[in-house]
Amino acid sequence: MSERGHRIGQLQERGCTWKALATGLFWAIFLGLASTYNDMIIKGSGLATWNWTPGAICIFFVLIALVNVPLRFIRPSLALQRGELAVAYFIILLANTLTGRGFSSQMLPVLTGAQYYATPENNWDAVIHPYLPSWPLPQGHDVLWHFYEGSPVGQVPWNAWIVPLAYWGVFALALFLTMACLMVILRKQWVEYERLPYPMVQLPLAMLEEDGKRSTIPPLFRNWLLWLGFALPFVMGSINALHNYYPFVPTIDSGLASIPLFHGMAGIRLRINASMIGFSYFVPLNIAAGLCFFYLLTTVQRGVWAIVGWGGKEDAMGVYSQYTDPAIIHQSMGGMIVLVLGTLWIGRRHLQAVGREAFLNDQSVDDSDEIISYRTAVLGSIVGFLVMGVWLTSTGISPPLVAMLLFGSFIIFITISRTVAQGGVASMFPATNAPDFVVSGVGSSLVGVKGMAGLALCYAWSVDTLILMMSACANGLKLITEVKVARQRRLFGAIIAVIIVTLAASIGMVLYLSYAHGAINLSRFYFNNVSQYPYWFMREGIENPVGPSWVGWLHTGVGALIMTGLMAAQHRFMWWPFHPLGYPISCVFGSMWFSVFIAWMLKSVIMKYGGPHLFRRLRPLFLGLILGEASVGGFWIVVDYFTDMVGNTLRGVFFG
Repeated sequence: MSERGHRIGQLQERGCTWKALATGLFWAIFLGLASTYNDMIIKGSGLATWNWTPGAICIFFVLIALVNVPLRFIRPSLALQRGELAVAYFIILLANTLTGRGFSSQMLPVLTGAQYYATPENNWDAVIHPYLPSWPLPQGHDVLWHFYEGSPVGQVPWNAWIVPLAYWGVFALALFLTMACLMVILRKQWVEYERLPYPMVQLPLAMLEEDGKRSTIPPLFRNWLLWLGFALPFVMGSINALHNYYPFVPTIDSGLASIPLFHGMAGIRLRINASMIGFSYFVPLNIAAGLCFFYLLTTVQRGVWAIVGWGGKEDAMGVYSQYTDPAIIHQSMGGMIVLVLGTLWIGRRHLQAVGREAFLNDQSVDDSDEIISYRTAVLGSIVGFLVMGVWLTSTGISPPLVAMLLFGSFIIFITISRTVAQGGVASMFPATNAPDFVVSGVGSSLVGVKGMAGLALCYAWSVDTLILMMSACANGLKLITEVKVARQRRLFGAIIAVIIVTLAASIGMVLYLSYAHGAINLSRFYFNNVSQYPYWFMREGIENPVGPSWVGWLHTGVGALIMTGLMAAQHRFMWWPFHPLGYPISCVFGSMWFSVFIAWMLKSVIMKYGGPHLFRRLRPLFLGLILGEASVGGFWIVVDYFTDMVGNTLRGVFFG
């Protein structure tokens, strides 16, 4: 270990103990089971849907306030220390992104939908079934029909599921470990050199703060401003929850208005969200201004194009790329490519150091503060990409298109992670996705029928990215860095363990509930929409083959040029007011922009008239907004479980 690494080791706190790891994995399994049960049976507010991971926040609050604080009173030796709590939260955070919308509830509908939803009208038996690979899919009429409609005996036919789940388990492990390895490689650049703000880490960090007063209650929880901020979303959400029990109770809707523009061709939504205001308080002013400005600019662009008749639809792209005009979607993809490549260029000296340590064993490069060595991270990434490449090629996608698919996927994944780490964006849904990027880029005629089948299966992991493990890993590594956790090399083993146990728990729960109750009775979104979306996409590509979208490439280039200019302006001109981070996500930012705008205005006034001192004093108020929104969702899920209430989603208050 280098001298610097030795100094860090002396400052590190007790962290990766077996008690911390066991606690984290216990709650990971609980979250895998409970969030799945909520999505499928209770149908309450989604705790495993958004990148701000409300499920992890809610459980961490319970762990500290209802478990650890009492243990400090009763049996201090059993209570977790600060570093141990950070490790437990890191594990819970990753688990939150693997269950529900993160992977498990997406995968099973994709595996089963082609067979169950085939009808004489859609002709899937002839158009789709012959080209789907059999090895990653469960086989047998009864296996699939009982999955959707319930088994007479209510038992899962594990013999039919073991093999396809094993194949998908290999792919999932390669995918998620590659994400973790890439975040290890980028951690020092983002955390130490660029000093990204990581707004979503501020709440758990504050919950772990100690003031040296030997109090058993953390100082954040003794601050009345926290509870004032907490009360606002908690009371509003509870009123809406009570309305679902007692209709005479009024509802509160945070959606203020929708302003139509350009004769209704475009519009601006005014909606207030507590957690987004809370996160945006910790976002630098120029980044918040850029997020709002580029959303408004894109709204004007969409309206003008609709007025002059330039809008349209690109049929080759699936439903996840139909939220706005195709030209704007392609421009967004161009912006994402430049954002990622520009980020790598800015960090080129760090990446060169990583390469020297990985391939030349350069002892001058210090990686003692990483959870794995740079050599392991680089080799792990390479092996992960190779495993994914072989797996995807086996589904029918040609190797060059597999490379294009993985390139597009990780451009989007890194963009989401960067946007979360730098902009605190609670819900980052990219304008397009990797399968659409491939089909639009080279044409479905070149992809071929087997390639379209392989791309359809990619809907299980590459399309709906409202919650992503890579961004959670970025946040978790920032937390571990700030707390200075000891023995952090154990964390990579914990990452492997949490992937396995969380996926096993959540997938097992979905299978159990499906064969017990019938999947079509569990979730219309997952087992009607998600089950069919991939195969609508596949059928369109097979029945109506097209060539490359040259207009799409043109607009991708336009978006890339615009993003290049914006990044150059940001780095060259100190007076430049709008950070370019907002440009690639501007077309999908409508539900969040007004909350960011409110936080930007409040922070501007606070910094102008109160300075950094007032900014720091008011931190608990905005942290309370985040904690209150996460807690009200979790609280009413528990209440609904005991009262058998279904569909109590707290819409109008809870995010989404």
